[in-house]
Amino acid sequence: EGFPFLRKSQQKLPPNRAPFNTAVTLTYIFTMFRSTLSLLLLPAVSALLKMPSGITEETLCDGGLCDDRDLPYSNLIPSQPGYQWNDAGGYCGSWATQRAVLSKGAWISQQQVRDHTSPCGGNDNEILSCNIDEAWTNLKLDYDGFDFKSLETPQTDGYKSWLKAQLAQGNAVAWMILWSGQTYPIYDLTPPSGMYGHVEPVIGIQSNHPLNDTTVYDDDVILHYTDGGVNTVHREMSTLSGEWGGPGEKADCGDYSYCIGNPWGFGWAVKGFADDVVAAPASLHISPWMKEPDTRSGEDPDEIQGTLTATDLEEGATYAIYRWDSVKEALTYSDEYKKTTFKATSDTYEYVDDKSFQSDSATYYRVVKQ
Repeated sequence: EGFPFLRKSQQKLPPNRAPFNTAVTLTYIFTMFRSTLSLLLLPAVSALLKMPSGITEETLCDGGLCDDRDLPYSNLIPSQPGYQWNDAGGYCGSWATQRAVLSKGAWISQQQVRDHTSPCGGNDNEILSCNIDEAWTNLKLDYDGFDFKSLETPQTDGYKSWLKAQLAQGNAVAWMILWSGQTYPIYDLTPPSGMYGHVEPVIGIQSNHPLNDTTVYDDDVILHYTDGGVNTVHREMSTLSGEWGGPGEKADCGDYSYCIGNPWGFGWAVKGFADDVVAAPASLHISPWMKEPDTRSGEDPDEIQGTLTATDLEEGATYAIYRWDSVKEALTYSDEYKKTTFKATSDTYEYVDDKSFQSDSATYYRVVKQ
């Protein structure tokens, strides 16, 4: 099988050349040696942004943390859990983006997320705090990022308030967290860059108080996926904070294996799509949903069936459903992208798309009043 970490173009000799051409063979050997050496010199780089050894979704669920809570007020944002890709440093930032964007009516492959940003210190275009804004902007997302760059530190209280407000408004959040016992910053970055070890989608909030009450209560419950399973973790707000002693020091999350950043907080909330067209809220449910085929590792993409659910519709009004199958085409409201029209008979409409899309695509839907 050769060296699986090499691109396919590096695993084969150039066409129309003799297999024992000395120059070609030496170039090939040098390429393999250089790639192998880079991995040997950086053994930890390829394993950073995913669950550390010994941490699984089962351990994260210990103590009933994945059990449903019966609280009087909640906002559960429609999305689906599952498994991230674990190669090339871990695709948790791409996966968290993908699952957050489902709640607004789009599917974006993990590789598409990386392909729409620039490298800033990780494995190629790995999603970090220093390039996620570029990715989300290029993917035509309307979003709100917590201002960790300019707010005074420590930011813990302000971050919790921001997080609660976004979730109460129905905006899924990609947050960056610390693993207890892991040394920071990662990748020898300069803080605040690199002050995290994992990225996850946060998809809900529960409370004993009305959600229009902006006060952060200790018993407010934050719901998030782990990127490594099918459960939803429930953490009380009072348990989220951790400690960090400075560059080169390990994070201390107390009784938990992970915590939010300290003194910086990291979060990006997806609000919708970046254009001026007024559209109905819509979420996308996909099948199959658990794990996107890892095309980077050579797996073939799946065909995905999408079901779109539009809400807050005006009964009796006519709406059009648009679909685009690439970032470049997205948000171009011409008839060629109009899938169907319907007259709303209630405030909710479910559309089962009769045409699948590939898992390695970026596919967007919008529901627009005519």
